[in-house]
Amino acid sequence: MLGNTNNSSANNSSVNLLHGSESNDTNCGFTDGPAEVYITIHVVTLVVSLVGNILLIAAYVRMKEIIMLPIANMAASDLLTALVLMPRLIKSEFTGSNAFLIHGDFGTFLCKMSVFLSDISLSVSTQSLVFIAIERFLAIAYPIFYRKVITVKRRCLFVALTWVISMGIHSPYFYAFRLSANHICEMNWEPAFDNESTRPRYAVFIFVTVLFLPLLTISLLYCIFCVKVRRDNMASSRSERAALRHQERSKKLQRMGIATVSAFLICWLLYIVMNVYRELSSDTDYKCSKGFMILDRISRVLASCYSAVNPCICFIFVQSFSRQLRALCRLTVCCKGS
Repeated sequence: MLGNTNNSSANNSSVNLLHGSESNDTNCGFTDGPAEVYITIHVVTLVVSLVGNILLIAAYVRMKEIIMLPIANMAASDLLTALVLMPRLIKSEFTGSNAFLIHGDFGTFLCKMSVFLSDISLSVSTQSLVFIAIERFLAIAYPIFYRKVITVKRRCLFVALTWVISMGIHSPYFYAFRLSANHICEMNWEPAFDNESTRPRYAVFIFVTVLFLPLLTISLLYCIFCVKVRRDNMASSRSERAALRHQERSKKLQRMGIATVSAFLICWLLYIVMNVYRELSSDTDYKCSKGFMILDRISRVLASCYSAVNPCICFIFVQSFSRQLRALCRLTVCCKGS
């Protein structure tokens, strides 16, 4: 999970690769912060994510614009993250333990499904961000090519593929994750594979494919986009009014791109660094290092907030969604008044 309990180690854990570790308890002589603070953050994240992503999906249904389908797909995946992951984090903070409350075969089934669903939802979200960045880039830089290539069928196909690819990447979870003797949901590749060598390799593969490559792709696309906008070769052929519209649209997309990349970096960069170090480092002294444990907790809290960030960015920078949000608010007020 993203939020380890205050007395957990990060060393002996079998990880839920994108959402932290289910660690065995250890006594290091300190805690990494009051549970009340983390509970408050998780509850706020849960509420904002639920409300924001449901509103995004409702706005898409009202608009019925296929161009917004990738954003609605991202909202659905972030909503799944909030529903599956956040209650587990809150429960862990309340109880002070990552142990599953349900044991036996059904507990094992819940262990496998909870980590699988929470991680495929993140993968779908990052893939959706990549497709949105590609669409925005092509729409501004190569509008004719964009209209020919990005069709309704291809857009729907991509949305379906985000889920298929994500399920394929994380399908080994159904073998590797299981409940340990102390009812912790852990990853163990034995007996089919050597756990000590397979776990870090698979972890790096997941971090690279689901987090690092999408972040790199999005960053490069928006950087190229900014260069293309400054070198607008069609500026002379546009009327003054069309030029102003193009300039305003480009500025909005640039701001959205900066906000998207910045949010991704803030929420995930520290988490990636901490977990790659944990998986690859042979040094075990860090497990009771106060500085490491504090940074580790901060990285998990930032990562857990990500499902609430995307809807906020969409409502701020995508004008059609903000209009629909205002319309939904007026409709709600009118219904209450009647």
